[in-house]
This record gives sequence, structure tokens and C-alpha cells, in this order.
Amino acid sequence: MNKILKFVIFSAALIFAAIFIYPDFKRSSENGINSDSQISISTSTIDLFVSQKVATTTENIAPQNAVKIAKPIPKPIPYAAPPVVMNKEVSTKSFEELVNSSIIQLYCGYFNNNNATFSDIARGTGVIINPEGEILTNRHIIFDENAKKIKSDCFVLKSPFPNAKSQKPKIYYTANIVNYPLVEKFSDSFSEDKYYNDFAVLKISSKSDNESKINLLLGFDYALPEDYSVMSPYGGSPEGGENNNKFNFLPIDWNYQPKDGDHLITLGYGVDASHLANQITSTVGKLFGNISVDKSLKPQILLINSNATTGFSGGALVNPQSKGLVGLISWITNGDEAGKYTVAIFRDFLKTQMLRDLNFELK
Repeated sequence: MNKILKFVIFSAALIFAAIFIYPDFKRSSENGINSDSQISISTSTIDLFVSQKVATTTENIAPQNAVKIAKPIPKPIPYAAPPVVMNKEVSTKSFEELVNSSIIQLYCGYFNNNNATFSDIARGTGVIINPEGEILTNRHIIFDENAKKIKSDCFVLKSPFPNAKSQKPKIYYTANIVNYPLVEKFSDSFSEDKYYNDFAVLKISSKSDNESKINLLLGFDYALPEDYSVMSPYGGSPEGGENNNKFNFLPIDWNYQPKDGDHLITLGYGVDASHLANQITSTVGKLFGNISVDKSLKPQILLINSNATTGFSGGALVNPQSKGLVGLISWITNGDEAGKYTVAIFRDFLKTQMLRDLNFELK
């Protein structure tokens, strides 16, 4: 009886466990496994998102526990900007001092003192370009196109600059012709009578002789002894010794590169409203073009919109920023070409031509 009762109770316990306890345990176990799986998947999803995001911005991703070593920052590559050429002043002297001592007036022709004649006179401007008293001017001032020979008698005159009292020029020196191009060179860019190798070199030779009659023919006075200090700090006597031939001159600006719109100064003994050319005229003009006569595309002939007049031939084209010479004025257009402008031979082209045609080195 007891055995039967124990068996019945044990069987009832198994049935009770199977019906009530086991289903709850199973559901609990299943819920626990699904929760762990979801956490693992979520963590993996977050890691993948972070990894992808970092990978788009950084090439090498170090493990979380790795020691990070700081790499040196590379030096930036310097920007190779084109060099800027500063327009340094060519002299410590003022603009007025440079002009007053280096821009001269030339009268060239055939002078006969005995007969008191001075014929076929050409008048223009010249620029003293070195301490030896060499003068840069135009060929057409010293060359007789009709007779095809030079006008061998040249006189150097000068008036003060600035000329507040409107003083007339005085006769300072005679000048010898050093060299000039034997043959004119023309370009289709200009009218037939304009040649672009329009330059010549003269050199101051002696003070004007007071016994000469040139003063009567020109109507000007001779320079006084005290006047020569403007031309030379040593008295300006070419024949007077080593120090006496050191002339004041206008330095050349070798750095300037022309650009359209630049403002440049033209200097010369231009004719005024009274048809006189008794003083240095300074005008400011705008560079509005240049011509390359040999198709090299380099600036060779400069065109300046200025108020220069007859008498400026052989005058100076000056960069106002440096006070240096950058060109030689050759002619003023008067209807042969479109518009009215001053034509100047640019410094570099002038140097090349003078070295080739005259064996003269412009410094």
C-alpha cells in the first residue's frame, strides 16, 4: 500500500512539473538567448558604422588599445610667386637736380666763324648719360638728309630747371659727334620718313669760346664760370684734368618693365605757344602701347599719350618712380599715324641696337 501511494505521489509530481514548470522554464530560456543575440548584433552594427565613418577620413586606423605615435607635421611647400621688381630710385638727387644737370639743348649745323654764318640748323634735345660727358640724342638732329652728311658743328645749351624766371638758355659747350647709324632702318608700323634706329652719340669737347660769334647768331649769352657747377661739380672743363671731366648725368633705370597705363615723364626743350624752345618742358603722359618692329613681342618702341611738342626730339623718357631714364624720345606724330602720341625707343631695344650698330655699350 505504501509503495503504491509513493508511486502515485511521484507520478503526480512529474505530471505537475510537466504541465506547469517546464513551459515557463522553456520560455525563459528562449527569451534569454534572443536578448543576448540582439545585443551582440547591435554592438556589431555600431562598430561597423563607426569603422566605416572613420575609414572615410583616415587612411590608417589604429586599434583601440594601440599606442598612438604622433607623426611630425610636414612643412608646407612655399608658394613660388613671381619676383617683384621694385622701382628703386637711381639717384639720391632730387628729380629737379637730375634734370637740371643732364637735359641739354642741341643746335647742330654748319658754322663758319669767319663769315659769321650758321646754316642748316637743327635744334633738339640731348641727355648726358655718363660722367665722361657723352650725350644721347637723335640721328635726325645731327644728320643732313639732303646732303647725306653730318652736321658737324654742335653746340650745347642749357636753361635752368625749373625755370621760374623764364631765363633763356646759355651756351655752355661745343660737342663732337662720336657715332651714329650709317643706314636708316624702317618699319611698316610707321610712315616712310620715320626710322627706328634714330639715335646718335655726341661728346662734350670744350667750353664755348667767347671769341666765337655763335652767341650773336643764336641770340644767347655764354655761360658764366659760376654756371658750370650745375653741369659738373668740378667746374665742367673737359680739357682741364682728370677730375674736371666728371659730368653730372641722368642714370638709366634698368629694372623698369613697361605696362600699358603706366605714367611716364617726357622731358625736352619743346616749343611753347610763342614758338620758342627756351626751357625744359616736363609733361606726364600715359603709356598706351608698344610696337615690336622685329615681331619678337618684346617692347621696343613705346607710344606715350603726352603733350610733347616739336623740340622734344632726343629728349628723355623717365620713370617717375625711379627718376631713371627708360627711353629716348624720337618723334611726335602729327597726322601721319592715327592719333597723336610721343614715340620713344625703349631702353633695352636702344641698348641692343647701339651695341650692334655703333659698338657702343649703353650702361
